[in-house]
Amino acid sequence: MEQLEAAIKFACEMCELDGMGVTYQITKNGKYCLGKGYAKSENGWSKFPFDFDAHIIAEIIKQFLDKQECEDLYAHDWSDGDSEKGFLMKAIPSVFSDEEDGVLSPFYGIVSIEPYMNFYAK
Repeated sequence: MEQLEAAIKFACEMCELDGMGVTYQITKNGKYCLGKGYAKSENGWSKFPFDFDAHIIAEIIKQFLDKQECEDLYAHDWSDGDSEKGFLMKAIPSVFSDEEDGVLSPFYGIVSIEPYMNFYAK
């Protein structure tokens, strides 16, 4: 999961935080979400107790993802390949609703990260 740190850096650079910091939330449906850290934490979002460091955040998220169950849709006798647990990162839509796909106050969101089973065919 060495790509996780690079993906986090990319997502945060693309949303141009301008020193406002990063917040997080863990949804009921098992997603680890990163958001924009405004002056105060908003509904569902919490500030990290340290300055932004993509490496540290990646390690925290990696531990979280390792503990999550992830169904291997390709684990069949007929499949000719190999599966490996990874992650799926999605942009959180900037909508003004109270909740979107399990994310509270999605307007403040940057990305959601969830476990995903990657299949490599031979």
